[in-house]
Amino acid sequence: MIAMRVLLISHTCQSQTEGQPRARQLGRIDGLELRVIVPDRWFHYGQWRAAQTPVDPTFEFEAMKVAWPWTGPGQFYLHWYPGLARAIREFRPDIIDIWEEPWALVSVQACRLRNRMLPAARIVCETEQNLNKRLPPPFEWFRSYTLRNADFVVARNREAVNVVRSHGFAGPAEVVPNAVDESLFRPMDRQECRAALGFARFVVGYVGRLVEEKGLFDLVDAIAACPPAVNVVMVGSGPLAGALQARIGRQGLGDRARILPARPLGELPRLMNAIDCLALPSHTTARWKEQFGRVIIEANACGTPVIGSDSGAIPDVVGPGGMIVPERNPQALAAAIGRLATDPSLGAAMGKLGLERVRETYTWSAVARQMHGIYRRVSKID
Repeated sequence: MIAMRVLLISHTCQSQTEGQPRARQLGRIDGLELRVIVPDRWFHYGQWRAAQTPVDPTFEFEAMKVAWPWTGPGQFYLHWYPGLARAIREFRPDIIDIWEEPWALVSVQACRLRNRMLPAARIVCETEQNLNKRLPPPFEWFRSYTLRNADFVVARNREAVNVVRSHGFAGPAEVVPNAVDESLFRPMDRQECRAALGFARFVVGYVGRLVEEKGLFDLVDAIAACPPAVNVVMVGSGPLAGALQARIGRQGLGDRARILPARPLGELPRLMNAIDCLALPSHTTARWKEQFGRVIIEANACGTPVIGSDSGAIPDVVGPGGMIVPERNPQALAAAIGRLATDPSLGAAMGKLGLERVRETYTWSAVARQMHGIYRRVSKID
């Protein structure tokens, strides 16, 4: 078998928990030689972080000096690597997988270097953007150039495929989901987890950013409309924390509603096992809608059902593992919570279906197999 060389360019793979699990599973595939390039530093949700050294790596890893990692209004979309030409020349990949949006400058850089140095290599570009909006200069030009040069597009959701089609991409495309670490997120003793976190009665959970587009005011209002035995815990940080606390006070929820600080990934499985359901009542806005919702599969991997709004990709990801309600509708959200609170068997059945779906579709090994199939098709290497 001819070894397939894949160069993966990804700021997500800077993290041991966010992107490196996918790379580790890809590196375990026979006949695939993987090299991963990440930025040596990155501005992540308001804080600079350094690249994390992979644990038990199955791939080559380089934390490369990055130029323009943060440019204010341009955010991180203008970053590029002064050493990328050297890496392509040394590694001579068959596939260059750009795990960045197509309007990022690094996507243009990788395509131009491929064209100049290694025209036989194939470009796989990835996207999560599910809102069809025109970008300001120079980003619309960046996207057009990348899509003209891409041999395959990997999208995180079905709507993202439609977006690249509307911007002229006519080549092959496929939805490849996010994934969850099933060795970390797994069913545990629920009573033990509930006791450790101090939960006694029916608890709805939310995990994520405390921002308005996540629909958290709807969640507070829905809990206020539920019977007194229903509680909510919101875990995260963000600019909405103070306003949420005020809303909780106005609704007279007292100790029925708690806001807890953001927790490291390793602590979330116990939380997901302690709650009775996870809520993700996101709102679609002019600039954003839910592109996947990784907390959905983290909850389902623990056997916990999910109630989500119909924003973006949420209905597709939830599937049989929970219920969908109209966004911006606290009454419908309260009714769904009430159904689960009064019928524990319904929640247990949905949680079981969600767990089965995670194990089939949303593990890193499943995603790696899907990506390997894409690489083989686009490279024609057997």
